[in-house]
Amino acid sequence: MALCPQPAIAINNHIFAPCLNTQNQIPTTVQKELYIDISNEDAGGSLYRITAATGQVHFYYNHSTYNSDTDELKVFETNYPDFAAFWAYITANKQWFYLHPLYVHPEQREFIKQALQPVNWAVAGDKKWQDSHQRQWKKVLNDRGDYYKGPIM
Repeated sequence: MALCPQPAIAINNHIFAPCLNTQNQIPTTVQKELYIDISNEDAGGSLYRITAATGQVHFYYNHSTYNSDTDELKVFETNYPDFAAFWAYITANKQWFYLHPLYVHPEQREFIKQALQPVNWAVAGDKKWQDSHQRQWKKVLNDRGDYYKGPIM
């Protein structure tokens, strides 16, 4: 288990948390990189790629839901061993493509473009709604990789 007695430092969209390993007191560094930022009207979250000093990688999803009927906000933290596990969670919702992306890491853009090819946008009857979501996906998947820095905590 590692202790982080010093605050994390944000440098160029990465988090560096100087830590001490309690077994041998060797300083280690953790890198936290925004990977996907996505939402809809009642939920949203940010997926981060976490890279340990050892090179081991996992994904951390900080997400929340909001119930407007009860004014209840719930916040969740979920770890995924890889991007495929996160993607399986997102696409379990058969209308995942109606989520509102704010950022997609350049490494996954081509994959997501391919995933969008067979979707049936007509499941939402409102043509303006369909066009709006298609424009947002196109914007996010084609913009510069650094256009949205996103919050790094």
